[in-house]
Amino acid sequence: METLFTVLLFIFAITLIVLVLIQPDRSHGTSASMGLGASNTVFGISKDGGPLAKATEVVATLFILSALLLYLVK
Repeated sequence: METLFTVLLFIFAITLIVLVLIQPDRSHGTSASMGLGASNTVFGISKDGGPLAKATEVVATLFILSALLLYLVK
């Protein structure tokens, strides 16, 4: 059981890293809100992020849950 959760944790970690790296850069809104350019909102551009952001949320949740389960199994 411990091996299963370790493998799942590794898979979720790699998937999470890949999902974060392939998301588009949104830092231009943050710099604009600090007076370095035009801004759409005070805290940057308000977008939900689309399916990549949702997938990242799901994988991050699965990663945390598998880490907790691995801790409880050990």
